Amino acid sequence: MSEDDRTADLIGGVIRAQSTLHARMGEHVERQKERLRATAKTKKSADTRRRIMETATQLMVERGNSAFQMSEVSRRCGMSKGALYYYFSDKEDLVNAIFDAAVENLARGIDAVVAQAQTPEEALMGICSEFAKQTSGGSPLPMAIVRELVQSREGTIRREDMRVMHIICVLSELLDRAKANGTVRAEVDSKMGATAICGGFTFGALSAMNEGAENAEFTSYVLDMVIHGLGARA
Repeated sequence: MSEDDRTADLIGGVIRAQSTLHARMGEHVERQKERLRATAKTKKSADTRRRIMETATQLMVERGNSAFQMSEVSRRCGMSKGALYYYFSDKEDLVNAIFDAAVENLARGIDAVVAQAQTPEEALMGICSEFAKQTSGGSPLPMAIVRELVQSREGTIRREDMRVMHIICVLSELLDRAKANGTVRAEVDSKMGATAICGGFTFGALSAMNEGAENAEFTSYVLDMVIHGLGARA
């Protein structure tokens, strides 16, 4: 093979390699664009789903119950009912998503409080404050907790799968530690005490929501009752 032939082959190889590289780069760029489009679409879907849930939550807060119509949600969101049903199969699916998110947010908030607290007493007070914050002001959380309790009684949800039970167990453990420190009376049933704290905030907030009560003194009032009880200070 002559020198010219070898040079031609070398140049041809370089050109072919460049073509292959350009083709692969083009494929890579297209894949990246597709991923970006998919991410943008997913984010848009998540934003729309969140907006629908917020709108339905507002309706529940206004009425103190879940007796709203899907047409009301679609109208407030400025979207057709067909588009609404793309994100939620029916009203029950929408309500369940709202309730699940409410209880999950509470569980995460309580876990964060416990992780940051230095003492059982600080954790208990922090949990009570978190409970008060998330159950007052017309939150759907009280209804969500009641739903979990009803589902447990009906056998449609296992007791060990209830996030409310996780919260009660966390509270019960903290009460046990507080008893060891002498902050909580030794004779207190920790499990019953934890249940009372959850119940106090849940049903207190539910009652306040149904009566259209404002959130001015709700937190401190319920906190005082569940911690100090109803008896005279003496």
